[in-house]
This record gives sequence, C-alpha cells and structure tokens, in this order.
Amino acid sequence: MTSRVAALQARIEALSVASQRLEDARLIKRLQRAYGYYIDRGYWREAADLFADDATFESGVDGVYVGRSRIHELLMRQGGGNPGPGLPYGQLNHRMQLQPVVHVAADGKTAKGRWRELALLGQFKKYAAWGDGIYENEYVKQHGVWKLAKLHFYPNFVAPYEGGWAALKPVPRDWRSDVAKSFPPDRPATISYRPFPDSYVPAFHYTHPGGYP
Repeated sequence: MTSRVAALQARIEALSVASQRLEDARLIKRLQRAYGYYIDRGYWREAADLFADDATFESGVDGVYVGRSRIHELLMRQGGGNPGPGLPYGQLNHRMQLQPVVHVAADGKTAKGRWRELALLGQFKKYAAWGDGIYENEYVKQHGVWKLAKLHFYPNFVAPYEGGWAALKPVPRDWRSDVAKSFPPDRPATISYRPFPDSYVPAFHYTHPGGYP
C-alpha cells in the first residue's frame, strides 16, 4: 500500500508541474501579445515595463540596446518620436504577434519563444506599408511574474502597400535603420544578415522538424 501511495503522490506532483508549465507558456504568450498591443497604440512606457531591468533588445542589424530605460527610448523613437501615450492622428502601427512556439525550462524560471510579426504600417494620406519578421525571444520569471529578458527581432521586409514585397530590391550592405544611426546601440549586432529578397532563416531555439538549424 505504501508503494502505491508513493506512486500516486509522484504522479500528482508530476501532473502539478506539467500543469504549471502549461500555465507558464500561456502567461508568456499573453506577455508577448501585451507587448504587441502596447506598441500598436503607442504606449511605450507600458511596453518597456514588460522587460526585465537588464533586458536586451535587438532588431535587424541595428545593434543591442540594454536596460529598460534604453528600450523605452528606442521604442518611442521607432514609433516616430511621439512620447505618447497614444499615436499621432492618422498613424497606423499595427504589429500582430502570431504563430507562437514557446518552450519553458524544466525549472520554470526561464523560457524561449519564437513568433512571427505581421505589421500594417502607415500614415493617413502619406504612406501605407506591410512588414514581416521573426522573433526569437527569451523570458525570465522575476518575483513570480514573466518578463522579456531578450527580444531579438529579425525583420524580413517592410514593403509599400502599392507594389508589395515582390518589387523589393536587395538592401545596401549597411541597412541599419535611421533610428540606430541617430540613437546608437549599447553593443554591436550579434548577427549579420540581409533581408528579403535575400534568403535568411533565423536560427530556431528548438529542433525544427523540417531540418532547419
């Protein structure tokens, strides 16, 4: 009888851990979608508060920004410089966070996630554009709350609505954004690549069934 009770207790504990990991994954997806929601609407401070104190932010080949205050400034500049909250009249900054694949570490303290962003961008009567890219992010649980520890976004393209991405030409060797040139990063970029129409697949944090690294 004692062995059966012990086995049942072990089973209950295992199910409890599995349930908590599922809940962790749900909360991480909610965190990432909250990030998308805030930058959609120009709430830069609220978006920055989703990051850990020593978090890093890297987009394309712009370099790495370190710390919540630097990330807040970067997000505001990427959004056009409006301090917010809210976007200027007629501005569209819709960045959908899609296709999550989240893996929580066995100890439940860290996690990694891969996402695709589909962006609808524009300014009333001035321009309209599509955007696409991949996130490979890391997360950390601090004081029971999940935070973004490392956001790494790989832009694939930003293309005019008229003509679409099929008309895009290869980017110049130095395709850093204007924001990065006027607001230098804390560290150089960790990777060099060229976006569409060049072909590049960001490394997966897990073994991809299609054989990608």
